Amino acid sequence: MDINRFIEARKAHHLSQAELCQGICTQATLSKFESSGKAPAIRILTQLCARLDLKLDDVFPVNQPAQSQASALLEQAEFKLITSEYESALADLGKIDLADLNNKSQMQYYFVRGYLSALLDKPIADTLYDFNLILNDLDDTHQTIFTLLAYTGSGVAYSRNGENAKSEFYFQKIFDKLQTLPLTDNQSIWRVLNMVFYTAEYFASVADYETSDSLLHYGYGICAKNT
Repeated sequence: MDINRFIEARKAHHLSQAELCQGICTQATLSKFESSGKAPAIRILTQLCARLDLKLDDVFPVNQPAQSQASALLEQAEFKLITSEYESALADLGKIDLADLNNKSQMQYYFVRGYLSALLDKPIADTLYDFNLILNDLDDTHQTIFTLLAYTGSGVAYSRNGENAKSEFYFQKIFDKLQTLPLTDNQSIWRVLNMVFYTAEYFASVADYETSDSLLHYGYGICAKNT
């Protein structure tokens, strides 16, 4: 059982044990579950997971142990990217064997590593290498959200490198697609907000405040509808 995934999800939702279990079970039941990993009745566990936007597969992984560990580290690294714990996130990625990741997880790995590289001002060639692996190999038909995340990360990298023309090329792609993206769960919402923020930040940096403001207004709307 991946009890840490469950606890991290509760904390990410900013819920105390008492708040999470309200109307489902006693706090003592939840506390025992989190401290010992002893699962409560399946009916209770299903409701708790649903409140945290988790599936049972998330806490009872069906993958091999190495795959489960790699996936947990990857989710942890992306969460640390959200909370600006960049060096710690890099350390988590360094513990992952890519052979334990499927295609989708590899895209997630390169998206997170590319962002960390850009935000830590690593050499731009290293940053773009990660994003190009997504764009030209893992998602060469450009059908997943990871393509847009790679566009955003590329824009961030070029912007921080002072190459605004190249940066705008990528951010314009994001601007044209953002409002068509599905907001199906907390992870997809965060990823879209991520793209909104960095695209708005770029357009503000080149004094295109009308575009920047429209993006921020869209981001506010997402937050208002999903709090």
